[in-house]
Amino acid sequence: MEAAHRSDTGRKSDKPYYLAAEIDPPKGTNLEGFVESALSLRGRVDSIRVTDSEHAIMRMSPLAPCLALKEKGLEPVMVVNGRDRNRISFQGDLLGASALGITDIVIKEGHDPAEGDQPVARTSGDLDLPTMLKCASSLNAGRDLGGEKLDGATSLRIGVSLELSDDASRNRDQIDHIRRMQEFGVSSVCLGPTYDINIIEQFLPVAEETGINLYLSVMLLKSVTMIRYLNNLKGVPSIPQEYLKKMMDAPVKQDAGLTIGADFIREIAPIANGIVILAIGWKDRLPDILDLLGR
Repeated sequence: MEAAHRSDTGRKSDKPYYLAAEIDPPKGTNLEGFVESALSLRGRVDSIRVTDSEHAIMRMSPLAPCLALKEKGLEPVMVVNGRDRNRISFQGDLLGASALGITDIVIKEGHDPAEGDQPVARTSGDLDLPTMLKCASSLNAGRDLGGEKLDGATSLRIGVSLELSDDASRNRDQIDHIRRMQEFGVSSVCLGPTYDINIIEQFLPVAEETGINLYLSVMLLKSVTMIRYLNNLKGVPSIPQEYLKKMMDAPVKQDAGLTIGADFIREIAPIANGIVILAIGWKDRLPDILDLLGR
Protein backbone atom coordinates (compact mmCIF):
# COMPACT_ATOMS: atom_id res chain seq x y z
CA MET A 1 0.00 0.00 0.00
CA GLU A 2 1.21 3.49 -0.78
CA ALA A 3 2.75 5.50 2.06
CA ALA A 4 0.18 6.78 4.50
CA HIS A 5 1.36 10.36 4.33
CA ARG A 6 0.63 10.88 0.64
CA SER A 7 -2.09 13.48 0.10
CA ASP A 8 -5.13 13.47 -2.18
CA THR A 9 -3.16 15.56 -4.64
CA GLY A 10 -0.18 13.21 -4.66
CA ARG A 11 2.01 15.52 -2.56
CA LYS A 12 3.81 14.08 0.42
CA SER A 13 3.37 15.66 3.82
CA ASP A 14 5.98 15.93 6.56
CA LYS A 15 3.24 14.91 8.98
CA PRO A 16 3.08 11.25 10.16
CA TYR A 17 -0.06 10.40 8.15
CA TYR A 18 -2.40 12.03 5.69
CA LEU A 19 -5.24 13.85 7.42
CA ALA A 20 -8.20 15.65 5.91
CA ALA A 21 -11.10 17.56 7.45
CA GLU A 22 -14.56 17.65 5.93
CA ILE A 23 -16.48 20.94 6.19
CA ASP A 24 -20.05 21.68 5.09
CA PRO A 25 -20.77 24.77 2.96
CA PRO A 26 -23.11 27.34 4.51
CA LYS A 27 -26.86 27.07 4.39
CA GLY A 28 -27.10 30.50 2.80
CA THR A 29 -24.85 32.84 0.83
CA ASN A 30 -22.46 33.98 3.58
CA LEU A 31 -19.11 32.23 3.11
CA GLU A 32 -17.31 34.11 5.88
CA GLY A 33 -17.73 31.49 8.61
CA PHE A 34 -16.87 28.64 6.24
CA VAL A 35 -13.66 30.31 5.08
CA GLU A 36 -12.72 31.25 8.64
CA SER A 37 -13.08 27.64 9.77
CA ALA A 38 -10.99 26.41 6.86
CA LEU A 39 -8.24 28.95 7.47
CA SER A 40 -8.02 27.87 11.12
CA LEU A 41 -6.88 24.47 9.80
CA ARG A 42 -4.22 25.80 7.40
CA GLY A 43 -1.00 23.85 7.80
CA ARG A 44 -2.62 21.39 10.21
CA VAL A 45 -4.47 19.16 7.75
CA ASP A 46 -3.40 17.98 4.31
CA SER A 47 -6.66 18.89 2.60
CA ILE A 48 -10.18 20.18 3.19
CA ARG A 49 -13.10 18.32 1.68
CA VAL A 50 -16.13 20.41 0.85
CA THR A 51 -19.38 18.46 1.05
CA ASP A 52 -22.32 18.42 -1.35
CA SER A 53 -25.59 18.75 0.63
CA GLU A 54 -24.39 15.96 2.92
CA HIS A 55 -27.09 13.85 4.61
CA ALA A 56 -29.56 15.43 2.14
CA ILE A 57 -29.43 18.75 4.04
CA MET A 58 -29.77 21.54 1.48
CA ARG A 59 -26.68 23.77 1.44
CA MET A 60 -24.74 25.90 -1.01
CA SER A 61 -23.23 23.97 -3.90
CA PRO A 62 -19.59 23.09 -3.10
CA LEU A 63 -18.26 24.84 -6.20
CA ALA A 64 -18.27 28.39 -4.75
CA PRO A 65 -16.74 27.36 -1.39
CA CYS A 66 -14.01 25.43 -3.20
CA LEU A 67 -13.22 28.46 -5.33
CA ALA A 68 -13.13 30.66 -2.20
CA LEU A 69 -10.58 28.31 -0.65
CA LYS A 70 -8.42 28.37 -3.79
CA GLU A 71 -8.44 32.15 -3.66
CA LYS A 72 -7.01 31.88 -0.13
CA GLY A 73 -4.24 29.56 -1.29
CA LEU A 74 -5.86 26.31 -0.12
CA GLU A 75 -6.35 23.31 -2.37
CA PRO A 76 -9.86 21.93 -1.74
CA VAL A 77 -11.33 18.54 -2.53
CA MET A 78 -14.86 18.83 -3.92
CA VAL A 79 -17.43 16.19 -3.03
CA VAL A 80 -20.05 15.69 -5.74
CA ASN A 81 -23.07 13.40 -5.42
CA GLY A 82 -25.23 11.72 -8.02
CA ARG A 83 -28.46 11.98 -6.03
CA ASP A 84 -29.33 15.47 -7.26
CA ARG A 85 -28.07 15.27 -10.84
CA ASN A 86 -28.63 13.52 -14.10
CA ARG A 87 -25.72 12.61 -16.36
CA ILE A 88 -25.94 15.91 -18.25
CA SER A 89 -25.71 18.15 -15.16
CA PHE A 90 -23.12 15.85 -13.57
CA GLN A 91 -20.79 16.18 -16.54
CA GLY A 92 -21.45 19.91 -16.76
CA ASP A 93 -20.56 20.42 -13.10
CA LEU A 94 -17.32 18.48 -13.48
CA LEU A 95 -16.37 20.53 -16.54
CA GLY A 96 -17.11 23.75 -14.66
CA ALA A 97 -15.06 22.68 -11.64
CA SER A 98 -12.12 21.65 -13.80
CA ALA A 99 -12.20 24.94 -15.73
CA LEU A 100 -11.88 26.76 -12.37
CA GLY A 101 -8.90 24.65 -11.35
CA ILE A 102 -10.83 22.44 -8.92
CA THR A 103 -9.57 19.04 -10.00
CA ASP A 104 -9.62 16.91 -6.83
CA ILE A 105 -13.08 15.36 -6.52
CA VAL A 106 -14.78 12.72 -4.40
CA ILE A 107 -17.77 11.02 -6.00
CA LYS A 108 -20.55 9.59 -3.89
CA GLU A 109 -24.09 8.43 -4.51
CA GLY A 110 -25.61 10.65 -1.80
CA HIS A 111 -28.04 10.00 1.04
CA ASP A 112 -31.77 9.45 0.56
CA PRO A 113 -33.65 12.81 0.60
CA ALA A 114 -36.06 11.28 3.13
CA GLU A 115 -33.22 11.58 5.67
CA GLY A 116 -32.79 15.30 5.11
CA ASP A 117 -34.49 18.62 5.70
CA GLN A 118 -36.59 18.53 2.51
CA PRO A 119 -37.92 14.97 2.42
CA VAL A 120 -40.38 15.63 -0.42
CA ALA A 121 -37.42 16.05 -2.80
CA ARG A 122 -36.91 13.37 -5.43
CA THR A 123 -33.62 11.88 -6.57
CA SER A 124 -32.78 12.07 -10.25
CA GLY A 125 -32.60 8.29 -10.45
CA ASP A 126 -30.22 8.61 -13.40
CA LEU A 127 -26.81 8.07 -11.86
CA ASP A 128 -25.36 5.06 -10.13
CA LEU A 129 -21.72 4.85 -9.09
CA PRO A 130 -20.43 3.03 -12.21
CA THR A 131 -22.07 5.63 -14.47
CA MET A 132 -20.53 8.50 -12.50
CA LEU A 133 -17.10 6.89 -12.70
CA LYS A 134 -17.51 6.35 -16.43
CA CYS A 135 -18.48 10.03 -16.77
CA ALA A 136 -15.40 11.28 -14.95
CA SER A 137 -13.08 8.86 -16.73
CA SER A 138 -14.49 9.85 -20.14
CA LEU A 139 -14.06 13.57 -19.42
CA ASN A 140 -10.42 12.95 -18.46
CA ALA A 141 -10.00 11.14 -21.79
CA GLY A 142 -11.37 14.17 -23.67
CA ARG A 143 -14.83 12.88 -24.53
CA ASP A 144 -18.26 13.14 -22.97
CA LEU A 145 -20.35 10.18 -21.98
CA GLY A 146 -21.94 10.14 -25.43
CA GLY A 147 -18.55 9.88 -27.10
CA GLU A 148 -18.44 13.48 -28.36
CA LYS A 149 -14.98 15.09 -28.37
CA LEU A 150 -14.49 17.85 -25.80
CA ASP A 151 -12.95 21.25 -26.43
CA GLY A 152 -10.51 20.71 -23.59
CA ALA A 153 -10.33 17.61 -21.43
CA THR A 154 -10.55 17.55 -17.65
CA SER A 155 -7.65 16.49 -15.42
CA LEU A 156 -9.68 15.20 -12.50
CA ARG A 157 -8.14 13.22 -9.68
CA ILE A 158 -11.00 10.84 -8.92
CA GLY A 159 -11.83 9.72 -5.42
CA VAL A 160 -14.87 7.76 -4.29
CA SER A 161 -16.78 7.71 -1.02
CA LEU A 162 -18.50 4.44 -0.07
CA GLU A 163 -21.06 4.01 2.70
CA LEU A 164 -20.55 1.13 5.09
CA SER A 165 -23.29 -1.11 6.43
CA ASP A 166 -24.08 -3.31 9.40
CA ASP A 167 -24.86 -5.99 6.79
CA ALA A 168 -21.74 -8.00 5.95
CA SER A 169 -23.04 -8.92 2.49
CA ARG A 170 -23.48 -5.25 1.56
CA ASN A 171 -19.93 -4.51 2.66
CA ARG A 172 -18.72 -7.39 0.48
CA ASP A 173 -20.55 -5.74 -2.44
CA GLN A 174 -18.65 -2.52 -1.74
CA ILE A 175 -15.38 -4.46 -1.81
CA ASP A 176 -16.34 -5.81 -5.24
CA HIS A 177 -17.05 -2.22 -6.36
CA ILE A 178 -13.49 -1.25 -5.41
CA ARG A 179 -12.05 -4.06 -7.54
CA ARG A 180 -13.82 -2.60 -10.59
CA MET A 181 -12.63 0.96 -10.00
CA GLN A 182 -9.13 0.57 -11.41
CA GLU A 183 -10.34 0.78 -14.99
CA PHE A 184 -11.81 4.24 -14.30
CA GLY A 185 -8.60 5.68 -12.88
CA VAL A 186 -9.86 5.98 -9.30
CA SER A 187 -7.00 7.04 -7.04
CA SER A 188 -8.65 6.77 -3.62
CA VAL A 189 -11.63 5.30 -1.79
CA CYS A 190 -12.91 6.75 1.47
CA LEU A 191 -14.99 4.44 3.65
CA GLY A 192 -17.98 5.83 5.50
CA PRO A 193 -17.58 6.41 9.24
CA THR A 194 -17.28 3.49 11.62
CA TYR A 195 -15.68 2.76 14.97
CA ASP A 196 -15.75 -0.97 14.23
CA ILE A 197 -12.22 -1.96 13.28
CA ASN A 198 -13.41 -5.42 12.23
CA ILE A 199 -15.35 -3.84 9.36
CA ILE A 200 -12.35 -1.74 8.35
CA GLU A 201 -10.04 -4.76 8.23
CA GLN A 202 -12.25 -6.42 5.61
CA PHE A 203 -11.28 -3.68 3.12
CA LEU A 204 -7.50 -3.81 3.60
CA PRO A 205 -6.81 -6.74 1.21
CA VAL A 206 -8.65 -5.13 -1.72
CA ALA A 207 -6.74 -1.88 -1.18
CA GLU A 208 -3.47 -3.82 -1.35
CA GLU A 209 -4.70 -5.75 -4.38
CA THR A 210 -5.75 -2.71 -6.42
CA GLY A 211 -3.22 -0.13 -5.21
CA ILE A 212 -6.07 2.34 -4.61
CA ASN A 213 -5.47 4.58 -1.59
CA LEU A 214 -7.79 3.65 1.27
CA TYR A 215 -8.98 6.50 3.50
CA LEU A 216 -10.96 5.96 6.68
CA SER A 217 -13.44 8.51 8.00
CA VAL A 218 -14.00 9.18 11.69
CA MET A 219 -17.15 10.93 12.86
CA LEU A 220 -16.74 12.95 16.05
CA LEU A 221 -19.16 11.79 18.75
CA LYS A 222 -20.87 14.55 20.71
CA SER A 223 -22.95 12.78 23.33
CA VAL A 224 -24.43 9.58 24.71
CA THR A 225 -27.66 10.50 22.92
CA MET A 226 -25.84 10.70 19.59
CA ILE A 227 -24.27 7.26 20.03
CA ARG A 228 -27.61 5.71 20.96
CA TYR A 229 -29.28 7.40 17.99
CA LEU A 230 -26.65 6.04 15.60
CA ASN A 231 -26.94 2.58 17.10
CA ASN A 232 -30.69 2.61 16.48
CA LEU A 233 -30.34 3.52 12.79
CA LYS A 234 -30.95 0.68 10.39
CA GLY A 235 -28.28 -0.20 7.89
CA VAL A 236 -25.32 1.64 9.45
CA PRO A 237 -22.48 0.19 11.57
CA SER A 238 -23.10 0.39 15.30
CA ILE A 239 -20.77 2.21 17.66
CA PRO A 240 -19.13 -0.48 19.85
CA GLN A 241 -20.28 -0.53 23.46
CA GLU A 242 -16.80 0.34 24.78
CA TYR A 243 -17.13 3.83 23.30
CA LEU A 244 -20.62 4.28 24.69
CA LYS A 245 -19.28 3.36 28.14
CA LYS A 246 -16.39 5.83 27.82
CA MET A 247 -18.85 8.57 26.93
CA MET A 248 -21.20 7.67 29.77
CA ASP A 249 -18.37 7.67 32.31
CA ALA A 250 -16.88 10.98 31.17
CA PRO A 251 -17.64 14.13 33.21
CA VAL A 252 -17.59 16.33 30.07
CA LYS A 253 -19.23 14.41 27.23
CA GLN A 254 -18.13 16.59 24.32
CA ASP A 255 -14.50 16.59 25.43
CA ALA A 256 -14.77 12.81 25.75
CA GLY A 257 -15.98 12.62 22.16
CA LEU A 258 -12.86 14.42 20.98
CA THR A 259 -10.62 12.14 23.03
CA ILE A 260 -12.39 9.03 21.72
CA GLY A 261 -12.00 10.28 18.15
CA ALA A 262 -8.32 11.16 18.58
CA ASP A 263 -7.52 7.80 20.19
CA PHE A 264 -9.31 5.92 17.42
CA ILE A 265 -7.53 7.91 14.72
CA ARG A 266 -4.17 7.03 16.24
CA GLU A 267 -5.21 3.37 16.31
CA ILE A 268 -6.30 3.11 12.68
CA ALA A 269 -3.91 5.56 11.00
CA PRO A 270 -1.12 2.96 10.57
CA ILE A 271 -3.33 0.55 8.60
CA ALA A 272 -4.67 2.99 5.97
CA ASN A 273 -3.45 5.69 3.62
CA GLY A 274 -5.14 8.44 5.59
CA ILE A 275 -7.95 9.70 7.76
CA VAL A 276 -10.86 12.07 7.07
CA ILE A 277 -12.40 13.78 10.11
CA LEU A 278 -16.16 14.32 9.93
CA ALA A 279 -17.19 17.06 12.34
CA ILE A 280 -20.89 17.21 11.53
CA GLY A 281 -22.19 20.50 12.92
CA TRP A 282 -19.02 20.76 15.01
CA LYS A 283 -16.47 22.45 12.75
CA ASP A 284 -15.49 24.89 15.49
CA ARG A 285 -13.98 21.98 17.45
CA LEU A 286 -11.75 20.76 14.65
CA PRO A 287 -8.75 22.73 16.03
CA ASP A 288 -9.31 21.02 19.39
CA ILE A 289 -9.04 17.50 18.02
CA LEU A 290 -6.00 18.54 15.99
CA ASP A 291 -4.44 19.70 19.27
CA LEU A 292 -5.08 16.24 20.73
CA LEU A 293 -3.49 14.67 17.65
CA GLY A 294 -0.45 16.92 17.91
CA ARG A 295 -1.09 18.50 14.52
